[in-house]
Amino acid sequence: MKGEPVEDAEVRAEIRSVVTDVLDRGGASWEACADAGLLGLAASDRHGGEGLGLGELGVVLRELGRRSVDLPVWETLVCGLLTLEADGTPEQADRFVPDVVAGKLLLAPALNEPGNALPLAPATTLRDGRVTGRKTDVTLLEGSTLLLVSTDGGVAVVDPAGEGVTAVPSFSSRSVPRGDGTLPPTLATTGYVFDGAPALEVLPSAGPALRRRAIAGLLLLGDGLVSGALDLTAGYIRERVQFGRRLAEFQAVAVQIADVFVVARLAALAAESAAWRVGEGLPADDDLAVGSAWFTHRAPAALQTCHHLHGGMGVDETYPLHRYFSRVKDVARLLGGTAATLAQVPVQERDGKNLELTEAQRAFKDEVRAYFSTLVSDEDKQEMMTDRHGPAYHRNIKQMGDDGWMGVGWPVEYGGKGLGGIEQQIFANEASRADVHLPSVTLQTVGPTLQAFGTDKQKEMFLGKILAGDVHFAIGYSEADAGTDLASLRCSAKKDPATGDWIVNGQKLWTTGGHAADYIWLAVRTDPDAPKHQGISVLIVDTKDPGYSWTPIVTCDGSHHVNATYFNDVRVPADMLVGEENAGWRLITTQLNHERVMLGPAGRLEGLRDDVVAWAAGRTAPDGTPVLEVPWVRDVLARVTVSFRVNELLNWEVAGGTADAKAAVADASASKVFASDEVQSLGLALEEIVTAYGDPADPETATLLHFLDATTKRNLVLTFGGGVNEVQRELIAMFGLGLPKVPR
Repeated sequence: MKGEPVEDAEVRAEIRSVVTDVLDRGGASWEACADAGLLGLAASDRHGGEGLGLGELGVVLRELGRRSVDLPVWETLVCGLLTLEADGTPEQADRFVPDVVAGKLLLAPALNEPGNALPLAPATTLRDGRVTGRKTDVTLLEGSTLLLVSTDGGVAVVDPAGEGVTAVPSFSSRSVPRGDGTLPPTLATTGYVFDGAPALEVLPSAGPALRRRAIAGLLLLGDGLVSGALDLTAGYIRERVQFGRRLAEFQAVAVQIADVFVVARLAALAAESAAWRVGEGLPADDDLAVGSAWFTHRAPAALQTCHHLHGGMGVDETYPLHRYFSRVKDVARLLGGTAATLAQVPVQERDGKNLELTEAQRAFKDEVRAYFSTLVSDEDKQEMMTDRHGPAYHRNIKQMGDDGWMGVGWPVEYGGKGLGGIEQQIFANEASRADVHLPSVTLQTVGPTLQAFGTDKQKEMFLGKILAGDVHFAIGYSEADAGTDLASLRCSAKKDPATGDWIVNGQKLWTTGGHAADYIWLAVRTDPDAPKHQGISVLIVDTKDPGYSWTPIVTCDGSHHVNATYFNDVRVPADMLVGEENAGWRLITTQLNHERVMLGPAGRLEGLRDDVVAWAAGRTAPDGTPVLEVPWVRDVLARVTVSFRVNELLNWEVAGGTADAKAAVADASASKVFASDEVQSLGLALEEIVTAYGDPADPETATLLHFLDATTKRNLVLTFGGGVNEVQRELIAMFGLGLPKVPR
């Protein structure tokens, strides 16, 4: 990943400090911003500025949003000053920028047109230096103001008080009259009709860049608004008491605030990715569309949840939450709303999607994709539809081991490639995209835990064989009365006083691969008198022991991959205890954190989308419309792209390992919750495309329908496997927002 340079991070931290001082203690006025030097951040040194860019202004936008402070930073600095400096001539910049830096001149973009937000091809015309057309949603600023009007001939600088300009009414949620008929103290919006209005200056090629900056700036501002509303709501439910408990201690409340956290987290990542691309002059349109579609669809609903959690307090006009809601709605409207933004989202991968990765990582991604495209034969795929751990599975895993692909992210000292977390996530994503069944439990959970807690003998005995594809583990955690409440497990292990071996008795349920594994990674109770989260140990059980047995559980997808497993006086050597006796809970939670990330690869959604797109290509609806051009079909595919892309950005964040411990837990749980929920709902929507326009008598259609049906049923486990999503949301609330634990 291309991380933020240290010097950039330091600059942004300093800007954040200055902004905080101005907003919290300096009166939050435009004059205070000018006095603090904030208006010159993006101005060139020729104009007395710092020569910084969109990334640094993004810090200001986010902090404004977090406090719901209405200052024209987006209008004047992001859309105005940056455009003049980057796309205007030196003479044009000299004419306007100094007054902007001094706080004497305000700039407002006039981009939206009736029925067409942020148009790629404006209907407003520029002929002989005069502007004709109509614009909506223009911020009405107090003071000396000029407009930057997008036209078919570039960006025109127009005086709103000049000839040929008429102000007309426009709507804004934040400027709706209050109960007493007065307007709230906020920036209002207006519309303008231009009838041959003279252009003071024309920037002929500035239109596309201005549009990109405007969208990126709105996403950054929107990120701040959602984060601010989230913080406000978390603070409220942390203190508000009902029925003798703080609201945050009710699971239903923790679940809802966690969902807002996920929306906010993904909005932040999408905004950051899009703004980075715009600021660096890289292809940005796809990420801008994804970020816009995510925000317009999810952010207003997240604010409604915040209001719900506040109850009556949230709708009180004197309480600030409604200001966040109004401004979020306004940002969503300025972006164009869900339908318009989805129309801009690509439904197939395009060049430049992963520029956030290094060149070497992108090359690795291409190499892995090519490898997986030929690894599994059609015959093996068919077998693994019903036998997930049979001969075909083992044959393919062994081939991966022989080809050296099993230890991508493992340290070199343990036989891996040592490429790091991002490469390991790329590997997992591409495997999911190609529906290659990895030994995930063995490779991504047991292996890393052994590396951290295993003895030298255990490492030597297992790690090399795992990488060779010769050893397979199953996880023995769940029991009939200990699923989500794993600490209630009763499967026991007692020491044989004569040998020191452990004697295991009990049973486990839903043991994935337990019929084909070489070893069971088994959680057992070794001290029945200790508190339930203590007295648990982890043992490595050899499935060849005569006391081990299993019975199959065939799941609703028609396949056998889980089992009930039984342990009847199973003997486990003393040196197959992992970690310390009675300290297994730490190992279990470590392993589950790995598993949560494993259950959230973005590639799963991408692969399903690509399968449906490949099937639909060249097919037509009954009326002759190409299936890929049917509006509702395209919307579904675009929604999948949006969810896949933000999921991918979160994957990179988790895999990069740069967050502190608490944030890492929250992000891992967020990744699992989001990916599992989305693949279930969107999997049904993708299946509906094929059922709507496919003929089941067609072999290609029948094969895809069978695969999609089995996949949607197989994916049912994702919302409770690896930790039920309700508990994951509790972890998000605790570790992501610092809220109290939900009592049991």
